[in-house]
Amino acid sequence: MYRTRASASRFPASRRPRVVRASVGALLVVLTLLLVLGPVLGLVGSAAAAGPVLRIPYAGITAVVVLALVAAAACLAGAWRASVGWLGWTLVVLAWLLTLVASLWPLVATADAAVDSARDVWPWIAQLVRDVR
Repeated sequence: MYRTRASASRFPASRRPRVVRASVGALLVVLTLLLVLGPVLGLVGSAAAAGPVLRIPYAGITAVVVLALVAAAACLAGAWRASVGWLGWTLVVLAWLLTLVASLWPLVATADAAVDSARDVWPWIAQLVRDVR
């Protein structure tokens, strides 16, 4: 077999899909971090300005985000190492979904803290009404 000028490249043909999968996955992960996690952390930070009224679970948020990002990085490494195409792309999608969940988790944790804080308000209001009577 001969090689045409168009098919000659720096990378062998079998390596190109691996690099493409890993690059697309890394781009999706970085864009999700910038476009979703950044604004979500800004929103949670502004909710933290409420001070002692709202107790935000910083440790839980940090743990979930870091673990999900480590798992997403492992999935991207697996996508780069996978020799089977469908497995590599599945790992890329899994990495993106893990990043999306990690990006939205601070909203869920903060909303749960807000609901818990609101439950604590009702007994205080009931006691206030009893005291006023």
